[in-house]
Amino acid sequence: MNKSVELLKELTLATGPSGFEHEVGEIIKKHLQGVGEITTDSIGNILCEIEGTKKDSKKVVLAAHQDEIGFMVSNIIEGGFLRFVTLGGWVVESLPTTAVTLINSDGQKIPGVIGQIPPHYKKGDAKVEVDSLYIDIGATSIKDVTESFKIEVGTIAVPTTNFHYNEVSNTVMSKAFDDRVGVAAMIELAHAVVKYPIESTLILAFTVQEEVGTRGAKVLSNYLKADVAVIVEGAPADDSPSSGLEKQTIMGKGFHYRAFDPTHISNPTLVTLIKKISKENKLANQIAVRRGGGTDASQLALAHKGIATIVVGVPVRYAHSPYSLISLGDYDSLTQLLYTVCATIGDIELP
Repeated sequence: MNKSVELLKELTLATGPSGFEHEVGEIIKKHLQGVGEITTDSIGNILCEIEGTKKDSKKVVLAAHQDEIGFMVSNIIEGGFLRFVTLGGWVVESLPTTAVTLINSDGQKIPGVIGQIPPHYKKGDAKVEVDSLYIDIGATSIKDVTESFKIEVGTIAVPTTNFHYNEVSNTVMSKAFDDRVGVAAMIELAHAVVKYPIESTLILAFTVQEEVGTRGAKVLSNYLKADVAVIVEGAPADDSPSSGLEKQTIMGKGFHYRAFDPTHISNPTLVTLIKKISKENKLANQIAVRRGGGTDASQLALAHKGIATIVVGVPVRYAHSPYSLISLGDYDSLTQLLYTVCATIGDIELP
């Protein structure tokens, strides 16, 4: 495997649902050791500042969120079964029979499976709802759960997945590409900037709790001062046969950049810049206007006196499900874009 694939594997297999991003944060800090000045705020956002070569140059913040969607045990019920709530927005229909890993009070990883009523006992076409599901760890009683397995109300869980790299299709499959793919791209950008310095100062922000309401970005917006913000995301692809959508974010057709979603309108100057860079560097790209969803841009664009902001990312098939799929070609086009934007932004006149 190449270095990008190894980095994506390490990040996606880490456990880090919203509010519990510590394991992911440690990986990030390990890879950024000696790259720039690293700080952490009280909610868990990690910032790495890399000074530019030009005094009084523009400050560019790039943001990717550490957290993934997950689960939290809400009740332990008779028979040793676990009711749960979701941390973030799941495709609920994908959950029955999903293998999960729980982190108990001793930090041990406990395997389980999300259960539901077998089809033999179902009446009609009952809709799958979270309240009808449960996690089965093979326990026999409430006492067994708490004493033998050391699982309690508030215990977190994530899907149990493997990482697959397909050399033929140049794709990778795992969990949590939303947004560990953005985290990986920013780590690679950091090392590229150290090797090939640029004029602008970069602030790499790895935010927390994005999936439960952009909470980390809200905290960051209280003290962040920058000229430009680039939100680096795992963007849900719309190219599946059953989507019924006019396709704008297709896996294998290049990086995604967003003109609009219901929470943010991208800065027109930055949209024009990305179009220009893509054309000059022959980077595969896709512009999108989204009717749903949102990102940390909704908070960071409003920081201080306002920051010129745009959202970019890699198309992710089956986002917010136990497994998702990305193209390494799209990832490579994104990393090239990020470096070029940061290297040229100092010459751009912003309104």
